[in-house]
Amino acid sequence: MVKLKEKLAVLSRPPSKPPEPAKPEFLVFGKPDIGEYEIDAVAAVMRSGWLSTGPKVSEFEKAFEEFLGSGYAVALSSCTEALRLALAVSNAGCGDEVITSPMTFAATANAIIANDSTPVFVDVTPSGHMDPWQIEQKITDKTRAIIPVHYAGASAELNSIHEIADRRGITVIEDAAHSFDGWYVEPMKDNLPGLRHKIGTVSPFTCFSFYPTKNITCGEGGMVVCRNKDLAERIKTLSMQGLSSGSWRRYGSGPITNYEVSYAGYKGNMTDISASIGLAQLKRWPEMKAKREAIWTIYEDAFGLKEPGHSKHLFTIRSPKRDHLRQHLHDRGIGTGIQFKALHLEPAYAFLKYKRGDFPKAERLGEETLSLPVSSTMSLEDAKRVVAAVKEFKESTGNENHDH
Repeated sequence: MVKLKEKLAVLSRPPSKPPEPAKPEFLVFGKPDIGEYEIDAVAAVMRSGWLSTGPKVSEFEKAFEEFLGSGYAVALSSCTEALRLALAVSNAGCGDEVITSPMTFAATANAIIANDSTPVFVDVTPSGHMDPWQIEQKITDKTRAIIPVHYAGASAELNSIHEIADRRGITVIEDAAHSFDGWYVEPMKDNLPGLRHKIGTVSPFTCFSFYPTKNITCGEGGMVVCRNKDLAERIKTLSMQGLSSGSWRRYGSGPITNYEVSYAGYKGNMTDISASIGLAQLKRWPEMKAKREAIWTIYEDAFGLKEPGHSKHLFTIRSPKRDHLRQHLHDRGIGTGIQFKALHLEPAYAFLKYKRGDFPKAERLGEETLSLPVSSTMSLEDAKRVVAAVKEFKESTGNENHDH
């Protein structure tokens, strides 16, 4: 009788709910691809007893030069420092002006200001790049440099910018923070494809970033690639407080070396710890690049092709309901980025006296553009999940005005 009651009690219970499917892991925007190879490389430096600028930094610089095929590379603590030091050796200083894009990260303007110069903005094309045809009217007798920004990883129109700069005796310093392994593809001429130039091989100075979200990372770090060897050596000296001899040469096992303070310099050198990560990433780049390209292909199939020569750093889409779309993706476990709010609207630069409406194309891009996650840590299923979530938003809002 007791057993019968127990069976009846079990049968009378409401059916248990099936377990809810596990939520997919949150897709972090720009997640760095760090593995055992990088960890072992850092451990080897730690065990060596030499942590600051030394043999690994030199090895990284040489490997970067070989990757580009030309130029003189100087590894630094950040891309910001690379921009600042390139300006310093270009004789841009107090009271001078530097023309750049408002569609960029704060670092571009901050480097100019840190060099006691004034940023002068010009509006962008619909692709987010500095409009070359607006540069000429902003040039004054105070203009010392032009900093084109390779927005999202697609190249600025370098031929037109160089034509203006060369004619006016102005230095071009490329902000290639987004453009490791990107290419500048010249416009077609006489129905023939334009020549391709690797970013870092064209201008007097090209500045790269190795921040964690970039194609390759050092944790933190940057690189300036110079066409002139003497200027590269000067930047290296300036980055180490202006000392004529680096610490590896002063304190290493080689001949005893004294130093002098050749310039009133800065502190911007890269460490061997950071360089060891960069070297490991550079060696792994072919494998990492193939994974990024697979993600990129899925996005291009869904949202349209990007510019030729793109470094495949940021995949941007546009929506007039950008902030709602971003929240929609976040609610579905997908991280995104905003690159960027037009810089002249940021409160830090109010002293430049720009106002809303001065650069309408940059302002609109800053309000509508969203960067989707791209990382060699992602799977193809991750990319398809992103595409599905974006399309779900579009269908739910009935918005047909997305501009990818």
